[in-house]
Amino acid sequence: MKFTAQKRDGAGTSAAKQLRKEDLVPGVVYASDMEPTNISLSVSDVEQIRRELGLNSVFDLELDGKTHTVYVREISQSALKPTIYNISLQAIKKGQKLEMPLSIVIVNEDALADQEGVASTTTLEINVVADPATAPDSVEVDVTGLAIGDSVTAGDLKLASDIELVTDAEEVVVAISAPVEEPEAVDPDAEVAEPEVIDEKEGEIVEDTEN
Repeated sequence: MKFTAQKRDGAGTSAAKQLRKEDLVPGVVYASDMEPTNISLSVSDVEQIRRELGLNSVFDLELDGKTHTVYVREISQSALKPTIYNISLQAIKKGQKLEMPLSIVIVNEDALADQEGVASTTTLEINVVADPATAPDSVEVDVTGLAIGDSVTAGDLKLASDIELVTDAEEVVVAISAPVEEPEAVDPDAEVAEPEVIDEKEGEIVEDTEN
């Protein structure tokens, strides 16, 4: 997949707002052999990148008549509105490895040794050094046969031989725990004892007779 970007001169909040009014998204292309380059991409192109490719993806970017292979580092978007604030790209060379995140995905939770157990991630992702062009978007954690109290560390994960783990190998990424008991519901019609009122002057307890 290939997209075309334009260099932009302006920077800062006001320049970014003006670009968005023109249905453009401000962005930056980073590279190891050149200074960061400010760019703009059409909103439709960035939405397609986000929807069809996502983070950690690799595609070709045409800029100033040259084609660069780039890696999607970040796409910043409003949590409440369908507004994309900016996109961050990393220019890479064939076979170049980068430090990048991999999402944690739990599989086979229905095959736990304890059927009441709950498998949950203690971190959403791990960091690795890999070739973005061939690296997966996520790493699966198979919890088959695990019991309550068991856990999986980053070092337990099965990564391809060409992927280097950066996250501490001892860090727990998935834990199996007992289900959380729901608190008993309070009956709204239950009778509540009348409160006792203290007479501040006499220091005596008197019955509240207002009701």
